[in-house]
Amino acid sequence: ILPYNFQYYSRSFRQLAMSLPQLHRPTQEDFLRVADGFWQRLRIRFKWFTIKSFRKFNADDISGIVTWILMSQTIWILVGTTTFLSVVFAIANSLRLQHFVARGISDYLTSETGITIIFESAIVPKWKDSRISFKNVYVSRRPLTTLHRKTIDAHTAAAGIDVRNQTEYQDLGEDEEDVHVGLEEDTNYSIFDLNIDSVDVTLSLWRWLDGRGLVEDAVVKGVRGVLDRRSVVYDPDHPLDPASFRHESHPGDFELDSLQLEDVLITVYQPGGFRPYTASIFHAEFRTFRKKWMFYDFLSAENIVGQFDNCLFSLHKPQSIGRTMGSELQDGDWARMSRIRIDGVNIDHLQASTSMEGPVSWITSGKLDAVLDIKFPKDPDDALALNVILEEIAEAISTTLSTSPALDPLRQRIPGQRELAKPPLSAPETDDAASANLDHSKEFKVVIELDLRFRDVKAAVPIFANDLSYVNNALIRPIVAFMNANRTLVPIHCRVVKNLNDFDGAWTMWETGLLDEISFKIYDALAFHVTQANFNRRVRTVSVWSLHMTASAVLSAFRKLVDPVSIRIREAYLRSQEERERELFNVEL
Repeated sequence: ILPYNFQYYSRSFRQLAMSLPQLHRPTQEDFLRVADGFWQRLRIRFKWFTIKSFRKFNADDISGIVTWILMSQTIWILVGTTTFLSVVFAIANSLRLQHFVARGISDYLTSETGITIIFESAIVPKWKDSRISFKNVYVSRRPLTTLHRKTIDAHTAAAGIDVRNQTEYQDLGEDEEDVHVGLEEDTNYSIFDLNIDSVDVTLSLWRWLDGRGLVEDAVVKGVRGVLDRRSVVYDPDHPLDPASFRHESHPGDFELDSLQLEDVLITVYQPGGFRPYTASIFHAEFRTFRKKWMFYDFLSAENIVGQFDNCLFSLHKPQSIGRTMGSELQDGDWARMSRIRIDGVNIDHLQASTSMEGPVSWITSGKLDAVLDIKFPKDPDDALALNVILEEIAEAISTTLSTSPALDPLRQRIPGQRELAKPPLSAPETDDAASANLDHSKEFKVVIELDLRFRDVKAAVPIFANDLSYVNNALIRPIVAFMNANRTLVPIHCRVVKNLNDFDGAWTMWETGLLDEISFKIYDALAFHVTQANFNRRVRTVSVWSLHMTASAVLSAFRKLVDPVSIRIREAYLRSQEERERELFNVEL
């Protein structure tokens, strides 16, 4: 007696079924008992796992298995993009195809970004950290001259890429043709060459489908390079508008959830014959780093420690003695607070970053110690109506409790610099700065408290009158005289309030217009101090003159009262003298 559905069995399972002694329907254990090889047992287990039978696969079974495989792979790619690509790169490395994969990724990134990107080493997956590591990455942006092509050929040769048949890296040929190409190409942009030791990334296809880029987080270590801006040309007759240089956002721009930088050192060459200097970052951690809000995310980083032109700088959260930063942010109206400190930076950097007007351009030499306390507004989408009401109640309670004199010293933040014997110079507070703490939830403003201390400064009156367009000419010489008279230390405290939209698309401080705002605040503080000093001097002069005139009037009035009495006494004295002389004369007679 044959088993049930014996005609639907495959040839191998028919042979196994015929060798069974029992007459009932064979089970998985029966087939495994008579199987004599690994592949037979694997086929038995696979068929029993998929259809719970040993008949041939029909169209429904095949379509179900294919659908299950495709769906599982799709879910794997969406959820574990890094793991999937790590498996692909591991297979490519085992097959010695890593150079072809690296060349393909380099060509794709170069064509999409317009920046030359070359991976000199194999792409290695890090299974322990769930990351993909790119070793020895070369990133460059400069005109395609002969020298640059030789540099690219050297990096591609180090990567093991054959560029003889690649149209992207073909030689231009003769030197004359290279000269013509170099002259025709626009070079009015910043040029840079970067060599990166390692870039560890975590990828997410789900983020890419959401329009936030493929990279979820990144760790960059060991960056050495050159930033050359000597080819950038400015027209003094047509001043540039920083707002026009802000970058527009596009779908697919990167939005990293976290970014770490370690051991970054870049040599900077500025236009106008400015001396070269170095900028380095020892360690930096960003909780988010977006292309649209690049400078804003830089200011709101977790911590940054680095060096700018041999001057140490740091970015961190300010601390209070009695309260933690979390409790302050929970009870306050700000989403985050950061403090930037830099000591001993040369004044020429500030002059090169601002316009040619204002007191910063009048300083010929000196150094600057700066502390910036930055307050970032809360995101309105993160707060519900009930939370807003509760925050207002908590703010009212904390405001009431803060009036206690015992709590005030504990709530104050530790100052960024040493306290001064006298209060620093400060500009009169404007309406925007005064209302920043009141209506920030509606205006979405970024408030920056600046503590600037100019040391060993020398100032001079500008020669050309066109540099004095926005200031009162009568205050220039007093301001310059004040800075030269107090050259040892000129402390200035001011507040700058910027709209949040000013940081949208800004990659540098210049694009936000922050440096010009700081220059205006410095002028306002100096002008206000000089005006108040002149006013006080005039008041003191007028007071002395008034006192002198009052004293003269009093003395004159007193003299008028005293003069008649003295005249009478004198007349009586003269009369007595005449009478005595008469008596003496009569006696002699």
